[in-house]
Parts: sequence; C-alpha cells; structure tokens
Amino acid sequence: MHKYVLPIIAGGWIQAYRDLRDGFILPFQALESRARPTIVLMLSLIITWFVYVPIHELLHVAGCVGTGGSVSELVMGREYGANYLKAVFPFITPATSRYAGRVTGFEPNGDIGYLITVFAPFLLTVFPGVQCLRKGIVSRQIAWLGPGIVIGLASFYNLTGDFFEMGTILSTRWVNGIGGGRPAAAIDRFWQLRSDDVFRLIGEIAESPGLYGLDRWPGFLATGLVIGLGFVLAVCLAGWVYLAGRRLSGFAPRVAG
Repeated sequence: MHKYVLPIIAGGWIQAYRDLRDGFILPFQALESRARPTIVLMLSLIITWFVYVPIHELLHVAGCVGTGGSVSELVMGREYGANYLKAVFPFITPATSRYAGRVTGFEPNGDIGYLITVFAPFLLTVFPGVQCLRKGIVSRQIAWLGPGIVIGLASFYNLTGDFFEMGTILSTRWVNGIGGGRPAAAIDRFWQLRSDDVFRLIGEIAESPGLYGLDRWPGFLATGLVIGLGFVLAVCLAGWVYLAGRRLSGFAPRVAG
C-alpha cells in the first residue's frame, strides 16, 4: 500500500530533490572555482526575490477580485516598494513586519474563490518558475537558477503558509461536513483554523485552547483532524504544483557522471 501512498503524498518533493541533486548540486560541487558562479547565483536570487514578492501578493489580490471577492488591505514590506506601489494600488499598507506581504483585509467569494485567491500566485511556479529551474539545470546557466529557485520552488517554502491555508480550507470543509455541522457549532474558532501561518495558529491555540475545542474530546479530535489533514493536503498540493510545472517543461535533466 505504501508504494502507492508515498508517491501521491511526497512524489513532487522527491522529484524536486532529485532534480536539484542530479542537475545542480553535484555539478556545482565539481566546479574548480565556485566564486563567480556563487556571486551570479546570489545576485540572481536577490533580484528575483524582490521582484517576485510584490507580484506574488498582487496575484493573491487578483485571485480574490477575479472570483467576485473584494480586498481592502494588503500589508507589504517597505523594502519591496510598498510606498511606490501604494500610489497605484491604494489598498496597500506599507509596513515593517515578520511578513514580506500579507493580504489582511479580504472577502473571498465562497470557498472556491478562497482557494483560487490563495493559489493564484503559484501559477507562476507552474509556468515559468519550474521551466527556469530546469533551464538552469540542463544548460548549466547559473543565472536561470535564481528565478528557478525563488519561483519554481515557491510551493515548497510556502508549505506552512499558503499551502497550509489551502489544506485547511479543504479540511475544515470536510470535517465539518462529516460531522454534520457540529464541529463548527461547538468550536468557537473552528473556521479560524484556516490559517496562512501554522506556527501562529499553534501559538493562538496554546493561548486559548478552550476556544478551539481542546477542553473536550470531540473538539480535540475535530481540531486535530483539521490540522493534521490540512498539513497532509498541503504537502500533497505543494508537490503536485511542482510536478505540474515539470510536466509542462517537457524534458528531463541528464544525471551528471
């Protein structure tokens, strides 16, 4: 049974690791001089990151508005040009926080609209993110690896954020449906289990366990199932996004040596 379950849950993660190992890590280690490639890679990573972050957040907005929802506030770090972007997008609030950017005021149009809102930026991972990564791997062009890593691997480093949120959108819906609506009726903050930050959620639960149903066995079971299932779904979804981009790229790297 496990030989079928593992590829479904972690197939994308395994494939991404193999791509990086066989097509990038081993050849890079074999270089006699790594100074210039390292500088090129770092510059490529930094430039791509500061361009990608605002686009990522604005695609969340586009996903929400495009599905009939509304956005009243997008908090974005000043270092990502929030002060300038605010002149074009009045809903942007420049700030300094632990988040590079975060849509804090939005009303999605139902759960389908909510899922699309959260997922929208990762269309760039499917294309052209993974393609940039593959081009850098196959052609050994280091400059392509910056956008490839930042955009092509975005689903993996957003596992505990956007992908956990997508997972919990689905898991809250399913758990509440299986329970005939009782979990949401009995647990004060049931719908707040939909979170874009798993660590913040755990902290909030630890501060007010009763509000999340942890003072009763049924509530403990429902909340645990929502979080556990949500995380498994997040792992699956993150891998599937990478596999979708890899399939779209249409070619495979050759193993070094």
